Amino acid sequence: MRALPSSTTVCRVLLGLDRAGASGTLRVRGEGRSATLSLESGEVVGANVDRRVATSPRQVFENVLQMCEWEGLVLRLVQSPSATTWWKLRDPVPARTLALQIMRTAVTGVYAASVRAELGDAVYHLTAAGEALSLGAQLRPEETAVLFWLKRGVPAEDLATLPGCGLAGYRFLWMLKLLGAASPKAGGSYPLLLRKRRELRREASAHVLLDLPEGAGGRDARLALRKLIRDLHPDRFGDRAPLALRRASGEIVTALVNAEARIASGRTH
Repeated sequence: MRALPSSTTVCRVLLGLDRAGASGTLRVRGEGRSATLSLESGEVVGANVDRRVATSPRQVFENVLQMCEWEGLVLRLVQSPSATTWWKLRDPVPARTLALQIMRTAVTGVYAASVRAELGDAVYHLTAAGEALSLGAQLRPEETAVLFWLKRGVPAEDLATLPGCGLAGYRFLWMLKLLGAASPKAGGSYPLLLRKRRELRREASAHVLLDLPEGAGGRDARLALRKLIRDLHPDRFGDRAPLALRRASGEIVTALVNAEARIASGRTH
């Protein structure tokens, strides 16, 4: 969806301003157009997009949603008094509420297969930003269910089948990932990574790489691949892992995928 990158940028900023309880004017520019959002203590009290002044929370949402169609956005918060009273909203909108509304709309049109590919099969958990977002946010039932499982750590591939989640919950997890509110749980296996690197350097067979006995078939290879990737994918080691480690992890995961393909096709060497 064209608006997804800009929506993610705007909503990350809104969530940050909400957490900080910020006041001031958020100035936004893109494609030669401009907008201003006025905030008081983390709440949006006024919005002016392309000289269209919002007079209700619904119009704020519609105006900001249109703004998210712009490319190359530049955002800057100016510490200044809030909007003048003649266009100040009677019912302010919490910045987190606006961010959630915008992102829900942005991810709705994305194909489920694309969402699955983006999430992979890593185990996800709430970040500090996610914990803050969950406090007092107006959530839908499936979103509340997703947060319940995320607090315990949940494999992405299992989420759609868990009680109360479904496909909508799966999209919500991806939305949280885009916002930095959920991330793969660090905890990759360093000993396993080192062992697989040694096997790769020794040009071990496809079966050895996948920890399978000789003669195992394609179904066993698929199951073994999924199990190993859960421990060896770069995301499992966290964003703070050394770059060299993440590169080694990526190289090994590629080798494992190739090994599974060779077994599935009958080419084991």
